[in-house]
Amino acid sequence: MSNSPSARQLYALGFSVFTVPAILLLPRAGWLWAAAAASVTALLCTAVILLRRKATCPVAKLAAKSAWGKAGLTLTLLWNLLMLGCFARLLCAAYPTGSAYPLVGLLLLLLAVYAGQKGPGVIASVGAIVFFFLLAFYALLFGFALPELRTQWLTPVTEAPWQLLPAALAPLNVVYLSGGETGKPLPWLLGGVALAVLAALMTAGSLSPRVAAQEGFPFYTAAKSVSILGAMERLEPLVSAALTAGGFCLLATLAAADKKIFAALLPESKASSALLQLLPALAGFWLSERLSATVLALGITIFWGLFPLLILSLGTRKKS
Repeated sequence: MSNSPSARQLYALGFSVFTVPAILLLPRAGWLWAAAAASVTALLCTAVILLRRKATCPVAKLAAKSAWGKAGLTLTLLWNLLMLGCFARLLCAAYPTGSAYPLVGLLLLLLAVYAGQKGPGVIASVGAIVFFFLLAFYALLFGFALPELRTQWLTPVTEAPWQLLPAALAPLNVVYLSGGETGKPLPWLLGGVALAVLAALMTAGSLSPRVAAQEGFPFYTAAKSVSILGAMERLEPLVSAALTAGGFCLLATLAAADKKIFAALLPESKASSALLQLLPALAGFWLSERLSATVLALGITIFWGLFPLLILSLGTRKKS
């Protein structure tokens, strides 16, 4: 299997990654803030994609050309290792009624670190396959859920836990796997915005904004009330499966991005980065519940949003 993914595969992978915050976190903030977070992410993705096409080399290698870029890469690597553990624990919520709570996240973490060593081509191929499953499932779910919503609960919420919103930047990590491919990202970006808005609308219209803000995984609860062709169906297991599939794509993307960064910082090193990823990620799994939401939100904004944009902006400016 080729380790040079196509543009469509990378866009599909980014969409699959985005389903995690769009389904698990953003519905708690309400549809208005979910739309805002998804739109900002789409704009940043557009800027990063356009700048990446102008760059002469991958993002990690571009950053490694300067001392401050290496420092930023090192901090990004450490942050991503922490986020591997944090999101692995967060994904345990995919099965809120299960008894093996930590086991889900730990298994996903192990699989993702292993997949990350196989290269971006493998991960992008998996992401492309997962995308079709997610697209079919969410289209079916929204198609039957939206007509049954209570319109009085769809009033926009003006106050929201802003710490949830930066998680929408997760798909920007795909840029580390990119080789400057061409393609049309607009349909994928609009699809991501639509997913975030529809998921938040479904959640608020089924549970009410107040209940949605209080629950840990309100989209899962909202899916319990969805009926297909007039009969109640148990769709929650499929919601859990969809979140697990998207969560694997997110963790594997982080692991592959870390491998790219590690190789850019230490190009002569022959050591495998698998164990170097797994041990800090396990520490992050343990630390995740002890870190404040504000610290996590600020770190995600800096290392997932601003740093890639800054590196590419400066790199393309020097080229011109």
